[in-house]
Amino acid sequence: MANSSIFFSDFKSGRCSSTVQVRFLQIAPVLGAINEILKSFVDFASISLVFQATMMVVTMNVNRLATYMPNAFKALM
Repeated sequence: MANSSIFFSDFKSGRCSSTVQVRFLQIAPVLGAINEILKSFVDFASISLVFQATMMVVTMNVNRLATYMPNAFKALM
C-alpha cells in the first residue's frame, strides 16, 4: 500500500524521467483577503472568517519539483 502522506521535504532533486502528481492547495488569494480584512478591522478583538480553499492537481516531472518547491508556500511566509 502506498504512503498516503507525502511531504515536499521527502523529495530530492536530481535527474529523473518519471512524473509525479502534486496537489497544491490554492490558499494564496484567501490569505490575501484575510490580510486585508485584518488590516481593515484592527480594532476588533476577534474576527470570524469562513473560507473555502481550492485543490489544484498538477502533474510535473520530478526534477522540476525542486525548482517550484520554494514558491509552493511563498504565500504562507
